[in-house]
Amino acid sequence: MRDKIHNILSHLCQSLHQDKDLFYDAQEIWDELAEKGFSEEEIESTLAHIERISLQVPGPYWNSEIPVHRAYTIAEMNKVTKKARGYLWTLKTRGIIDHALEDEIVHKAMNLEEHAGVREIKTVAALTIFGYEHRSETHSPATASAFTQYVN
Repeated sequence: MRDKIHNILSHLCQSLHQDKDLFYDAQEIWDELAEKGFSEEEIESTLAHIERISLQVPGPYWNSEIPVHRAYTIAEMNKVTKKARGYLWTLKTRGIIDHALEDEIVHKAMNLEEHAGVREIKTVAALTIFGYEHRSETHSPATASAFTQYVN
């Protein structure tokens, strides 16, 4: 299973190099993975892996000088559940995301067909962070070793 996770992560990285967004282009990417023979379970396992490494490791964005509160619009409050908004706040207080990443995650969540609960926000956040880190630190040994550490 570890090799399959590595292969799926590699495909996701290649998709990012092709300027695809792991959220907006998810269906196309998932279809490509299925065509390559990966099962839904293997793709979901990789997604869970990305969530573990992206959302549980303390992040670099914490700064006691910057407030962590975000004012949501009425539309955002109707779409993103209270618990999901609380989860985003937790990610900010832990320094995993900053204001810009939170805005991007909320914007993507607003495009979901269903309400964005904690499960949906975790997925959107993990894919957004994974994409952001990969683009900003392409081929960074630290990032690569962090992903490898959790797979092994």
